[in-house]
Amino acid sequence: MDLITVHGRHPQDCTEDDCLRSGWTLPEFVAQCALWALASLIYTFICSRLLPTRDFNGSPLYNWLSCLPVQLVAFPAVAAWCVAAYDGSFIEWLSAPWDKLAATPERIFLLLIYAYMFKDLGLYLLDARMDAMYWAHHLGCWVIILQFFFTTAPGIFIFGGGVAMEFGGAAQTIHLLYPDNGPLDFIHVATMTLSHVPCGVREPSRRRADAVLGAPSRRWRGVSTQVVCCTSAIYYATIPPTPLWARLIIMLLVFKLAQARQSNAMHLHGLYLERRAKRKV
Repeated sequence: MDLITVHGRHPQDCTEDDCLRSGWTLPEFVAQCALWALASLIYTFICSRLLPTRDFNGSPLYNWLSCLPVQLVAFPAVAAWCVAAYDGSFIEWLSAPWDKLAATPERIFLLLIYAYMFKDLGLYLLDARMDAMYWAHHLGCWVIILQFFFTTAPGIFIFGGGVAMEFGGAAQTIHLLYPDNGPLDFIHVATMTLSHVPCGVREPSRRRADAVLGAPSRRWRGVSTQVVCCTSAIYYATIPPTPLWARLIIMLLVFKLAQARQSNAMHLHGLYLERRAKRKV
């Protein structure tokens, strides 16, 4: 099995009986997942040797820092490659089926974001750990990511679920590194919220409004968020030929992921407001 040249195959050129919509056979797909998973573990090991290892919000600091170049550089670069390689407009690319895509950059992006999350398994090989909340997030994301190899229209996920949401994730990491920096707190909340416009816009609750207007910080305790609209997920739900039941499951899963991410962002913002209020006393 050639693990390199298979990346250049177009979906229409796959003539095997077990070809996936993305243009690979099932054994080729499994082999690529294993290869990228191994590469991600090596990346985690290298980062553990080069970056700080102290505990930071439930996992080693190197694990957080290792995310930033992927979120801010690799994801946007590969996504730009996807759009540039497509013979059509950006809007058309969002819903284009596999046989209309260049396919190589789209498969690379899906494998990259799958491996980006798989790298966290390396923490357990290094006697570290990660909070359960993030594992629940990863499992949900893996379901969404890997199903695109079997279905269609990966562009809408690459833009809405990949690049946009991970910009929000990068803003969160930077905010956690400098939790008392006001501008970074604002950027975190704004970026996380805007990243959920493609994947889930939150309607501000009364408690959040009260907190922003200067009400006591206790109003933030137990704050929950509501996802008003996950536009990318809703758009994806309208794209055939993926079975409707599968599209609806993915849409609801994206809703929940976006809600959980936004809730965490508002929680961190509430903690910042509490610390700021205490400093003024």
